[in-house]
Amino acid sequence: MSVPTDLKAWIEQILCRLVQEAPENRLPDFGGQPIFGAPLVGVADGDDPLFEEFRHAVSPRHLLPRQVLWLYVRADAEPVQVRVIAWALPFTQAIRRSNRGEGWPSRLYSLARCNGGALNHGVRRRLTRILREHGYAAVAPVLTEHYDAFRSPEHIFSSSWSERHVAFAAGLGQFGLNGSLITPLGTTVRLGSVVTDLPITATPRTYEDYRAPCLRLNGEPCGLCVERCPVGAISRSGLDKSKCYQMRRAVRDRFMDTYSRSLHMLPAPVVKSGERVDEYSLGCALCQCGVPCEGGYPAVLLKEKAENA
Repeated sequence: MSVPTDLKAWIEQILCRLVQEAPENRLPDFGGQPIFGAPLVGVADGDDPLFEEFRHAVSPRHLLPRQVLWLYVRADAEPVQVRVIAWALPFTQAIRRSNRGEGWPSRLYSLARCNGGALNHGVRRRLTRILREHGYAAVAPVLTEHYDAFRSPEHIFSSSWSERHVAFAAGLGQFGLNGSLITPLGTTVRLGSVVTDLPITATPRTYEDYRAPCLRLNGEPCGLCVERCPVGAISRSGLDKSKCYQMRRAVRDRFMDTYSRSLHMLPAPVVKSGERVDEYSLGCALCQCGVPCEGGYPAVLLKEKAENA
C-alpha cells in the first residue's frame, strides 16, 4: 500500500477519521452528541533521553519505546528509528461545560469519560493495524501484557507507560498544578499513543519547563483548580494522589450502579497490579473544568478574553 509523503498529515487524517467516524464517539443517551472533537497529534523520537528520565519520574518499570518494538514486533532485527505517535482527544465544549458545577461530576461528563476511554482503546488498536497493513512495525504499549498500573511507594500510583508523560515528550503540552497535561486544546482530553518505526519527523518541543503553562506556577493569580477540588487534593505543592483517588472512588460508589443500569455505557480494559478486566470507568475532572486551562493554554485564553471584553 502506498503512503503519502507528508506522514504527519497522513496520521492526523487517519486519527481524525478513526475518532469522528467511530459509533462509540456518539452518546445515544444525549441525542447522539459527540464525545470528542478533532485530535491533536504529536510525535516523539523513541530514543529521546526523556524516556530514560521517565524511569525516575514515573517508575523504574516504565517501558522504553525501542524496548517495546523489540518485545512485540522487531525481535529479529534492530529498527533503524523508533517513533512514538501520541494524540490528545478533546472533549467537546458541551461536555466540558456540563462539568463546571460543584460537588460531583456531571452525568454527561461521566458517561463521556467512560465511553471515550473505550473509544480511545479502539483508536489504539485500529491505528496499530493500519500501520502494520502498510508494512510498518506498530504496537500500543497500553494494550500489551507488559502494561501495568500499580501502587508505588515513591509516587503513590504509577504505571509502566504513562500517556501523560509520553504526550509531554511528543510536544503536546506541559503539566499544570493539578497534575493534568495542559495541551493547546486544554486539560480536558484523553491521551493515547502507538510506538512504530514509521519514518515520521518528531515534533519539536517548544518548551523546556514542564510546568510552564500553569498560571499559578508562573506567579499569576489563578489556583482555581485548587478551589474546585471538593476534597482538597490540590495545593500549591501539587496533587495529592491519595485524596484524588478517594474522590474518584467516591464517585464510583455513588453513581456506578445507577449509571450502569440507566445509560449506554461501554466497557474498556482496566489494568491494576497485573490483572486486566473489562469494566466501566468513572472519573471526576472537576479541577479541569471551569478553569482557565479547560480548553487551551491559560495565558492565551485570558489574553483573548481581555481583548474581547
